[in-house]
Amino acid sequence: MVGVGYGSIAPRFLREDGVRTATANERRLLSLLRRDGPMTRAQLARATELTEQSIARLVESLLQRDLLIEGAPVVAGRGKPGLPVSLNSKALHAVGVSVMTDAVAAAVMDLSGSILARRQIPIRDVSLTAAIAEMQKLVRDLETQAGVSASQRIGVGAAVTGYFIGDGARLNPPPALDAWALQPLDGILSKAFDGPVWIENDGTAAAIGEAMFGVGRRLDNFAYLYFSAGFGGGVVVRGEPLRGDNGNAGEFASVIPVDWFQPNLTALLRMMQAGDGDRWASLGDLLADFPADHPIIDQWLDAAEQPLNLVLSAISGVLDPGGIVLGGRLPHALALRLIERLRFTNPQRRGHCRPVPKVEASPILGDASAAGAAALPLRAAFFSLASHESAGF
Repeated sequence: MVGVGYGSIAPRFLREDGVRTATANERRLLSLLRRDGPMTRAQLARATELTEQSIARLVESLLQRDLLIEGAPVVAGRGKPGLPVSLNSKALHAVGVSVMTDAVAAAVMDLSGSILARRQIPIRDVSLTAAIAEMQKLVRDLETQAGVSASQRIGVGAAVTGYFIGDGARLNPPPALDAWALQPLDGILSKAFDGPVWIENDGTAAAIGEAMFGVGRRLDNFAYLYFSAGFGGGVVVRGEPLRGDNGNAGEFASVIPVDWFQPNLTALLRMMQAGDGDRWASLGDLLADFPADHPIIDQWLDAAEQPLNLVLSAISGVLDPGGIVLGGRLPHALALRLIERLRFTNPQRRGHCRPVPKVEASPILGDASAAGAAALPLRAAFFSLASHESAGF
């Protein structure tokens, strides 16, 4: 599944039937090539268990649409050398934007899943009109930097902090994004970017980014804890995001009782401001000049330990994932210090404890939500994210 979508993909990206971007078997091939790189037709046949004749027809169709390109012949044993095919990364691109309470991040992703350009800028005016104008300029600048044309943009993915209310793409964000609350963001952003848009919450989008570029390269099943102005997350099962009926799977803050400490970065900023005055005017300022050894950090860690232990124990008991990743805008140094303190509720029975997932810091530098958002149009059109076959949860 992908986020809530609105608008139609341009005809130039569709098959001859004018309806689909790819058949189920074409998606299988494209997903394999994104995951494993160039492959010959014989290798594709073995990997998909399709006949070589079927593979030949599929490859020929994708070559004609410029979605694939052929490489130099590869000699492998006797017989005619095989011609490897790979994704034509220049065929098209997608854009992802991530709307935070104090900033907007954007990324340009090509067909192979490579990030061509990315940037984050502060947003002082979060009204819809002003913020969207900033987003449009940011996207234009990044496409120019990446050397791609807007005409080859298949769509835009947008990650917005907040939870879906169960009515299309309407989200309920924190008070700082009051102007975005309960708005039909899919239609609004589709008009702004003149093309199809997919909306996702930022925690799930970041989990998609992690699936593509982080621990998802070796784990198909993991939970992602998203630390930003708020606290949330996402769940990836068999390499694909678990959205739930309303798109709110991974809202881990809801596990924490309302009178407990909320382990988010806004709480850390307020503690730092109370202890050190006006040194940090915003969350962006604090993260740009993060004082990892400041004594107030220990106070935040002390307060965050109990609620996060509850969240981790709930995730382990309910989902039994292969890993739990700490990410979002959480500084890597702070994530490592936090991991040292975290514990699962896991009593022994007959000398054995229940196996628990490994907790680790995301290897991705910076927030992965914009990259995950950029993947939404590509997933909708061509790919799955799964890195390999898995039994799942």
